[in-house]
Amino acid sequence: MGESRIKIRQDIEKWFDAHADELLDDLRRLIAVKSVRGIAADGAPYGAGPREALSLVSGMLEERGFAVTNFEDIVITADIDAHPPHMGILSHVDVVGVGDGWDTDPFEMAIIKDKIFGRGATDNKGPTIAAMYAMYCAHELCPDMKKGFRLIIGSGEELGCIDVAQYLEKNTPPPNVFTPDAGYPVVNTEKGRFAPFFKAAWEKDTRLPRVVSIQGGKTMNVVPDNASAVVEGFSLDEAERFCSEYSAATGAKMTSRQDGVQIIIESKGVSSHAASPESGVNAQTALIRMLAAMPFAQSAGFEYICALDRLLPHGDNGGHALGVAMSDELSGGLTVNFGVLRFSEDEFSGNLDSRTPACADAVDLPGIARAAFEKERITMYNHTISECHHTPEDGDFVQALLRIYEEYTGDPDKSCLAIGGQTYVHGVPGGVAFGSVFPGEENCIHGANEFIGLEQLVLNAKIFAQSIIDICG
Repeated sequence: MGESRIKIRQDIEKWFDAHADELLDDLRRLIAVKSVRGIAADGAPYGAGPREALSLVSGMLEERGFAVTNFEDIVITADIDAHPPHMGILSHVDVVGVGDGWDTDPFEMAIIKDKIFGRGATDNKGPTIAAMYAMYCAHELCPDMKKGFRLIIGSGEELGCIDVAQYLEKNTPPPNVFTPDAGYPVVNTEKGRFAPFFKAAWEKDTRLPRVVSIQGGKTMNVVPDNASAVVEGFSLDEAERFCSEYSAATGAKMTSRQDGVQIIIESKGVSSHAASPESGVNAQTALIRMLAAMPFAQSAGFEYICALDRLLPHGDNGGHALGVAMSDELSGGLTVNFGVLRFSEDEFSGNLDSRTPACADAVDLPGIARAAFEKERITMYNHTISECHHTPEDGDFVQALLRIYEEYTGDPDKSCLAIGGQTYVHGVPGGVAFGSVFPGEENCIHGANEFIGLEQLVLNAKIFAQSIIDICG
């Protein structure tokens, strides 16, 4: 490493030593914003929370003197100077819902044993603040950079990246873009995504015993950690025997309670990201497995419960029963998460989230799934689909990021990664994910007690600053 490069790194270290408290204060303010999707309104397409978060970071950037542009109240950009942007960092300030099991207030940042807790600490408010401070640092240390840099911040990533898709319809991204929305070293391969909706309807049948309703999941890209059912025609003792048996069989905790003539059955699982459903315990599929085994009257509604258990059985995270299981060496195996179910006395609707390997791009995945649903008299009425994203490892941009990662971490294992999740750069030509999670870390993303290490947060910011300076300076 040359003397000038050593000097730059030393300057970056000193700069963040002087600004660490300020960085944490701004992250505290951002975590306090409940930026979960809400009701759309004028100037707030995704609700008041995401819009408030965008406004907050816009103000932070403007206070530092950067030119901020608001794109239709869904994306803001900030430029480091007048040069056309040669590099960009793409981040987001919206978050998923809270769920249960938190030990702290998810919207009040808490630092415990050098860990920063709060919804969005890792996904993606912490990295957003780190990228902002990297921009501040790079501009102050190298005010006359030869190439431009752009920070792009969205508010609809958790909605399927619809914000950036809309932004990119009218705006060209910089030629070199990374998002701190995954892990290190560099993620250059991301699976595709297939997300179908399905439904069925029947005539109401009140014969006992019967299922009155089922409710599970809040969003398709999260393994549901809670599901519940209302049933009639069973005693509490009978229901409790099934709960005990299927708690042991599924790994979800089943409980039941009396409510008048009805029994309320609740299933508690373990949440995880839909890209890695094997890391969680799907409370919804566990509940369906138990209900399908109970001696309900042979009604059309009960037949559909059994059909769902056949098509999306508990523990089948690879889509084998649905007929879509496949894998390849580049991106791994297909995964399936049964995310949401709403079941009433005469109809149901649901959706699933499948992360698809590169080999699926050549397959009629919707056609296969539709045929499987139709065989059970279930209608697949809508779906979204995207292909696998891949950026070659040998390009100058990727190689520069890998080199910086090794310099700052000392980790010699700097090969690129393939993941099941889709990051903000999915479909952006040449885009990759770079950070923010270091190897071996488990930050409870999308789950309770989400956190980022204090040291890791600042290290991310230093790495981002070095990247801006190296690639734009």
